[in-house]
Amino acid sequence: MDCPRCSATLKTYTLEGHQAEVCESCGYAGVAVEHGSEPEEFESWQDALARFRDG
Repeated sequence: MDCPRCSATLKTYTLEGHQAEVCESCGYAGVAVEHGSEPEEFESWQDALARFRDG
């Protein structure tokens, strides 16, 4: 199998029944990832300082 980035030959690694295709030339790793996320709620500086003073 060839790398989708640089067309070099991919190596397949297996760990505990899971496989990943890796390109040693460019660092590509064929590992499934989730690119979406829920927006995080951020603490304001005022709230952070109040929590610091109170705690």
